[in-house]
Amino acid sequence: MKKVCLPVMYQLFLTALLIHVGYSSLATEVNKLNDFQVYSIQSSYPIEPSGLTLKEGQLFTVCDDANVIFKLNFLSGSIVEAEEHEKLDVTQIAALALDLEGITMVDNDFFVASETHHKLVSVKEGQLKWVPDFGGVYADAFKAGLFQIYNAGIESVVYLGNQTFLLSVERQPRGLIEVQFDESFSQIVKQTNQVFDDSAHSLESDRKPDLTGLFLHNGVIYAIHRNAYIIHELLKDEKGLYREGQSWSYEHIVKHPDNAFQDMQFGHAEGLAVDDDNFYLIFDNNKNPKLKNPNDIRPLLVIAKRK
Repeated sequence: MKKVCLPVMYQLFLTALLIHVGYSSLATEVNKLNDFQVYSIQSSYPIEPSGLTLKEGQLFTVCDDANVIFKLNFLSGSIVEAEEHEKLDVTQIAALALDLEGITMVDNDFFVASETHHKLVSVKEGQLKWVPDFGGVYADAFKAGLFQIYNAGIESVVYLGNQTFLLSVERQPRGLIEVQFDESFSQIVKQTNQVFDDSAHSLESDRKPDLTGLFLHNGVIYAIHRNAYIIHELLKDEKGLYREGQSWSYEHIVKHPDNAFQDMQFGHAEGLAVDDDNFYLIFDNNKNPKLKNPNDIRPLLVIAKRK
């Protein structure tokens, strides 16, 4: 049989087409969150919330510029108060600042994620403990291609059960670290790292794929793709790798003139919680003012009906 050689440009065209089809096959239908409420978060001092969790139906958050766990109280109208729930005595773990980026529950206790130290901290009855006791996830994850640039470290955490946590690595590349500890949360038993930079969702110019919020509800993991204005499921394939599943868009909410910030170059959603009825999203605007009101630097909480 005579061998047929395709012109180089045609081969390149076919390759690009196959790549496009491949990425298109990843895409899932994006659901628009149409039933929602937007709340401004007031506090005794300006905060930059990052991370969100539910404890017995109550919302809690942390922020990256204070060593504090905040409770969110709903006031009249569209106002939420971030009240100091617990100040973390970081001298117990010989730390100055933690740069808290995530919060999750293990039984009835808080675990928070420190981006500065690439570790978790357990908070139990006022006592703080590094998780693990020594070392952390950084070295193994770095060798796998994560943590490649400054200020793009651990961005969220969720407890999966069986002493196992899932951590998101923010960007460039974004990724996931699944780490299991021993029963006392003192040593790492197993760590799996995944570079997760592919996405089925288009991005505005200068934006990179990212992961900034994780939550587990009824056996399903949900995540925020901040720069795409997307909440999506995280599903495991037959090889044990995570991929994007069903998706929901909140772009129209944050881009509405009543809610938009003056600086919209990148996304702001940094914390996610989920229950049977709602998605809860918290937005860190880095004290950037609202588009309509240059004096309003309050962050936002969005509660959107899932169906």
